[in-house]
Amino acid sequence: MIRTHRRGRLPASGAGLLAAALLAGCGPAPQEEPPADAEPTPHGYVEGAEEAAEPQSRLVLADDEGRIQVLDLITEESTLLDPVGPVDGITGDGRFAYLSSSDERTTSVVDSGVWTVDHGDHSHYYRAEIRTAGTADITAASAATDTALTALNGADGTLALLDRPSLEDGTAAAAAADPRAAGLTLPYAERLIVAEDGPVQVLDRDGGPLETLGEECADPGAWADTRRGLVLGCADGALVVTEDDGALTAEPLPYPDGLPAGAAVAGFHHRPGAAALAAVPAPDTVLVLDLAERRWDHWELPGVVTATAVGEGASVLALTEDGALHALDPATGEERARTDLLERVDAEHPPTLQVDTSRAYVNDAHAGRVHEIDYNDDLRVARTFETEVAPHHMVETGR
Repeated sequence: MIRTHRRGRLPASGAGLLAAALLAGCGPAPQEEPPADAEPTPHGYVEGAEEAAEPQSRLVLADDEGRIQVLDLITEESTLLDPVGPVDGITGDGRFAYLSSSDERTTSVVDSGVWTVDHGDHSHYYRAEIRTAGTADITAASAATDTALTALNGADGTLALLDRPSLEDGTAAAAAADPRAAGLTLPYAERLIVAEDGPVQVLDRDGGPLETLGEECADPGAWADTRRGLVLGCADGALVVTEDDGALTAEPLPYPDGLPAGAAVAGFHHRPGAAALAAVPAPDTVLVLDLAERRWDHWELPGVVTATAVGEGASVLALTEDGALHALDPATGEERARTDLLERVDAEHPPTLQVDTSRAYVNDAHAGRVHEIDYNDDLRVARTFETEVAPHHMVETGR
């Protein structure tokens, strides 16, 4: 069951929706060629979706019991979905949200109905209905996708490969057998990149071997897909995989000196597509990778809970255990702005920082709210949304 209601309304200009063009009408009999006056299918047309003039962002929220709310950040409409059972994790791929349950060893898939198609020199933005899209037999820690496959990687090294067109049709259908026993598998450049202990392997989309990149990635876990390549987090640094005219290369970027003993990156955080990454590799430590400069920076920030990078040269946002949100210089860690945002930070449900091209979102499960932050205006709180489920888990889509 899906229930939708409206909390408020933004000005019509904020929505910026364009009606999706209709396909040319069908005649009474098949024709070899369309009539001369028939309108061509518009560039970027997606059946069943409306195209918009700007990104169409939504937040998928869930509590520990699996109650789900989808909040439209353009219209402020709120949609409630049927509960899916216990949830202890969430990840996303820009359109779909994947809600994982360690108890049931399953992942429930929610189609948020908004997404961006990046063509490099321009992008298309879409809106469609919100719906569930089945379950996968894995406790997913991350989701990576291309037009053909979605790879769900579990923290225990398990993998589920889903057929992307089937997901878009509302079904979580398996695409292929697991091509490896453990490690990390990511779709990239119409191939599969597989990082285990040993040299990184390149497979075709059916799991067949193509080549070995030569560089190793021990203990792979964190990763990020950026416009400057696919970044793999390894035990001794990052490995950046890039594609040039069909050829793949891998470049190692060792971690910088001076990190605390035992430092390890569990996850990179960044604005989708941007080439600056942030992580919390050890207590009280922020680590930043600038891919344009191929440079690591790190500094001490007492009590840091989570951090994310906005973009090359732009601030790093970091939340500390006292509930303060900080905007920091990415090279020096010098504080550019600060706001006292949360009254309480729950260690069991640490907040999430989600960023897009102009706003950041912080979930406040204790207060039942989500805060929208204008990070270009001294961390001004632009809007606060009261939620209908405790937002223990949050991911932004449509970016």
